[in-house]
Amino acid sequence: MEVILLADIKGTGKKGEIVKVSDGYARNFLLKQKLAQPATNTNKNIVNQAQKAKEYHKQQELEAFAKIAEKLKGKVFKFPVKVGENGKLFGSISSKDVETKLREQGFDVQKKQLEIPNIKLLGKYPVNARFAPKIEAKFYVEIVSSTEI
Repeated sequence: MEVILLADIKGTGKKGEIVKVSDGYARNFLLKQKLAQPATNTNKNIVNQAQKAKEYHKQQELEAFAKIAEKLKGKVFKFPVKVGENGKLFGSISSKDVETKLREQGFDVQKKQLEIPNIKLLGKYPVNARFAPKIEAKFYVEIVSSTEI
C-alpha cells in the first residue's frame, strides 16, 4: 500500500514522502496513529504542489540573500566606542553589535550568519556574512574612538 507520511518515521521515511509499506503496517499503525494518509491521486497532487511551493520559496530566499550579499560586499561600518589607554576598548564588539548596526543600515542579517573576529582594539576588521553555502559577503567593521567623531 502506498501512503504519504505526515511525520518523520525512522526506518520508513521523512515527512511528505510517498512510500510503499505493507498493508497491515499502514492500516494498523500508520493510519491509526495519524502518521500517514492514503496516497490517492488527490493527495499525491497536494503533496507535489506543496513541494513545488517549498522549492519556489527557497529559491526566492536565495535570491534575496544574493542581493543582500552583493550590497554588503566591501562596505565599511564605523563603530564609535569609548577607549582606554593604548586603544583598548572597554568591553568588545560582538556579533550582536554588528547585527544591530546592519539592521540600522537596512540590511536584514542575523547574528548567526556573521563570522566576526575577537574585537578588543581600535582598527579595521574583516567580517564574513554567510547566508547560504555559496552565498557570502565580506565587509569591514572599523572601530574608532568616540572622540574622533
